[in-house]
Amino acid sequence: MDEERWGFHLFGANFASVEEAELYAFEQWEPEPPAAATDTEWNDWEDRNPTWRMAAELEFHIDSDFVELSGGLDSVVSQISCPAERAEVVAKGSPFTHFIMIGANPNAIWHDRRSRSSQVEPVTRLPESTATVTYLGKYNC
Repeated sequence: MDEERWGFHLFGANFASVEEAELYAFEQWEPEPPAAATDTEWNDWEDRNPTWRMAAELEFHIDSDFVELSGGLDSVVSQISCPAERAEVVAKGSPFTHFIMIGANPNAIWHDRRSRSSQVEPVTRLPESTATVTYLGKYNC
């Protein structure tokens, strides 16, 4: 029985190392303040954390549970069910050293930071390339 494949947005990038890719693709947290910290110190810490370069560059609120840093192009291709999509990813992906997948379901990318509304609305725009990552498309959807 063929398992259902997850739908995802795919980004390609070139990083010097896995560690550098992780610093970009995932949330970063400062160490927590000491137990003796004041409420103001805790509030300031909460305001600064987490930082997340990818989410900031894409200008979306993203649930980190739906982000995956792939082990390479073969790993990405193995997660795509459609042969035509697999061929497309192979053709588009060869210039990149690292790949980031973000789930395409509404819980993964859940708010557009470009929105002028103070209300959380369904995301209507597709992700775009940034100075760091190239948007390669939406797959298994």
